[in-house]
Amino acid sequence: MTVTHRTVIRWRSVPLGLLCGALLAAGIGLAARLPAQQRTMDVKDVKPGMKGYGLTVFSGTKPQRFDVEIISTLHNFRPGQDLFIVKTPHPRLNIARTVAGMSGSPIFINDKLIGAYAYGWYFNVEPIAGVTPIKNMLEDLRRPVPPALHPSGPSGLLPGAPKAAKQARRPSSSRNRFRGKLLDYDLRKHATQVANNARPSLAAPAGSRLRAASTDVMVGGLSQGAVKLARALLEPVGMRVLQAGTGGGKATTTAAKAKYVDGGVITVQLVRGDMSISGLGTVTHVVGDKLVAFGHPMMNGGIEQLPTALGTVHWILSTQNRSFKIGEPTQPLGTLVNDRQASIVVDTTRVAPTFPITVDIAGAPGAPKTKWRMEGAHDQFLSPSIIAMAIGSALQTTSGERNDMTWRAVSKMQVDGHGTLTLNDFGAGSRVPAGPSTFARSRVVRAAGALLNNPWEISRIRSVETKLKVMHKRDVLQLRGTQVLEQVIDAGKPARLRLTLQAFHGKQINRTVEVPIPRSLAGRTVQIKLQPAYTVDRIVAAPENIGDLVRALGSMDFPGEALIASYRLPKQASAAINGNVALRLPPGAVDTLRTTSQTIKPQLYAATKQVVIPLKGFLTGQDTVEVKVRKVIR
Repeated sequence: MTVTHRTVIRWRSVPLGLLCGALLAAGIGLAARLPAQQRTMDVKDVKPGMKGYGLTVFSGTKPQRFDVEIISTLHNFRPGQDLFIVKTPHPRLNIARTVAGMSGSPIFINDKLIGAYAYGWYFNVEPIAGVTPIKNMLEDLRRPVPPALHPSGPSGLLPGAPKAAKQARRPSSSRNRFRGKLLDYDLRKHATQVANNARPSLAAPAGSRLRAASTDVMVGGLSQGAVKLARALLEPVGMRVLQAGTGGGKATTTAAKAKYVDGGVITVQLVRGDMSISGLGTVTHVVGDKLVAFGHPMMNGGIEQLPTALGTVHWILSTQNRSFKIGEPTQPLGTLVNDRQASIVVDTTRVAPTFPITVDIAGAPGAPKTKWRMEGAHDQFLSPSIIAMAIGSALQTTSGERNDMTWRAVSKMQVDGHGTLTLNDFGAGSRVPAGPSTFARSRVVRAAGALLNNPWEISRIRSVETKLKVMHKRDVLQLRGTQVLEQVIDAGKPARLRLTLQAFHGKQINRTVEVPIPRSLAGRTVQIKLQPAYTVDRIVAAPENIGDLVRALGSMDFPGEALIASYRLPKQASAAINGNVALRLPPGAVDTLRTTSQTIKPQLYAATKQVVIPLKGFLTGQDTVEVKVRKVIR
């Protein structure tokens, strides 16, 4: 039976909001014992008035039945994909109507699978849902997934994982790759890029008046600042953040016995341990070692490698606009390997690469918790986000007092095949506690983002270990002024400057420093610029391979507690090529580098001398002074 134009228009005229559930799960339900094609029903055979049932978990882990009646079919709801409209009368659904987290719940007519409960309309007054046809989901299941390129190593193996588990370090989807200069990596810009890529597939069909699709993400153990950052980063890419609990943080020896079933709970564990971030949804259909779920995309990222887990549902929370399941993961199992328009695909034989994050905080006497242990998913966009939230949440929870504070963080990031990067972050302020938003701009997050998004090879972070030291005072020095002790100096002699520094809640400090001036500047007036070191970048060559990138990330920043005195070197230039930097080149050398015999050209910069002057505290303010260099009389 063909749906008439009037029927379609009638449904589109209702104010709609696209409802989507979430991720992966466990329980006891209808197992797949027969080939998929014998247990499914084609779209053309589904007629209005047909009755059947669905499977989902209302509470706990065991799927239960709910009645289903076919109302109609929306043709070409998405490109090449129809949508069944169904009524779901049930004592609980009559109250909750459409429920986020039920996404993926299998729907059966005449004991044949027709698809997955996947969409709903906000502010419904009756339980009406949209069902994604199983045909489209099975097409996603049949899509090829690249084989493992090489082992990711032992840190990603979970205790008790099946012996046949394949540890893959496969390339993530290029859709999630940061587009920009690696050394200028910015997490919030990356989030905007991923959101722009995901938005077309998550947006409602044009003219349908539906809201965009989203996956409910349960978070637990996060500070308020971390939850705020999670919403800012994740909700634009299709993940709706809801407060829940941490759930099962570690694998147990029963992992080999655990299994997914049709209608059971499934979660995607982005973070587990002392903090948890996991998507929640329903398994649609298990086929051997693989399964499909959701009935809609998570981020539509294509090829992925995100950890998945069994889960439990505590309750369905009913609201006027959007009811949802609240639950948490229980047992890690499998990997999300494909994220497509009609479904997510999970392979239970694969173990997704993860990396441990540890945060140890000193200087917070009386704090109930100073050691934090977490494990994060390995992903081009999600991993930098997880690091920012994990370290920032630990700092904010442990010492998030609204008073004067200075903090220093030393992070050691172990990179597979490239040793360990040591990255220093710091901050000082008052009244506003430091937290995740601060760490979104940190050096450790920028380094993680640059490494994971490099174009040369698949980079693997083995671990991130951060040691934080906090002091409940502001270690800040304000530059009040600068006096040039000798306005005119002999060629080759240093310029002597007296700095007037004001310590916060402390005494005024006068300090004399020397800035070397080369003899070549004889007869010139030298303008010296004084700036906080953390506002100045070193000149580094644009990396041309992963080795260059690792070296640059470890050397591009000056020490935080320092002053930089800098001045121009006229008639000279700096050049960077092949991973090397020459800071002072005469004009003839620059012309040689500009040869027309090759197309690879050096990056040229104005030659600048940068002098590092260490301080005991973080500088605020800047100044500029001048000194004249006497001519050399021969």
